[in-house]
Amino acid sequence: MNMSVLIVLTILSIWHGVSRALLDQGIPSTPKLPADEAAYLHQILNQESALRMELEKQITSLQSSVYSFQQEFLSMKTENNIIKGNLSNLQQDVSRLRLENNSLLRNLSTTNHSAGTVMFSAYLSTTINNPHVDQTIIFDKTFTNINNVNNTRSGIFTAPVSGYYLFSLTVTSHSFNTHVNLVYNGKGVVSLIADIHHANYYGRGSVTLIHQMNVGDNIWVSSNDDRITNGILGGNPPLTLFTGHLLQDI
Repeated sequence: MNMSVLIVLTILSIWHGVSRALLDQGIPSTPKLPADEAAYLHQILNQESALRMELEKQITSLQSSVYSFQQEFLSMKTENNIIKGNLSNLQQDVSRLRLENNSLLRNLSTTNHSAGTVMFSAYLSTTINNPHVDQTIIFDKTFTNINNVNNTRSGIFTAPVSGYYLFSLTVTSHSFNTHVNLVYNGKGVVSLIADIHHANYYGRGSVTLIHQMNVGDNIWVSSNDDRITNGILGGNPPLTLFTGHLLQDI
């Protein structure tokens, strides 16, 4: 658009110059123009001058508008860069807050399951007669079961936090010998024997150990006796007990 205007102005300028020369000096090979024609030509030249001034004014206005647009664009670009910078800072803040939140959750988990908050003491309320090999002994009643860490339905304790645990097991039998295992993640770690020494007498065995466990690890008691005539005595007051608690988390 600016190029077209410049072309027009150039043509008008040339025509204006030629017309002035013809009017003031005349063409050497021709006579001067009559008065009425000269007046008409002066009128056309004045209109051309006015038109040119108007076009120059419009060009100046357009140049001013273009400059304003350029300044506005630069301002918007600067603001956009500032917004991008603020967005980047916000993203960094969100990432930092997520890390802090995860740390708080870990600390909360450790606080909720620290030493003294993970403990249970369960016992067998009824006698189990002739348990088969690898049968889980379910200690169905509890004296203590902080945060319900011991499952009285499955008989399995699942570690809610990694750490060192102290376990104690006491088994009582009557008339026949009884053998059980303390099982960790499906593998026996210690055996307990509750043998009787005389007929119609009670036999009792106990074991205590400290065992390291990770989150989600399991420990339970299972029978290790394949004889038909054996049994594990239950009752209240308890005769067969299983207890455990967290000594130190890691």
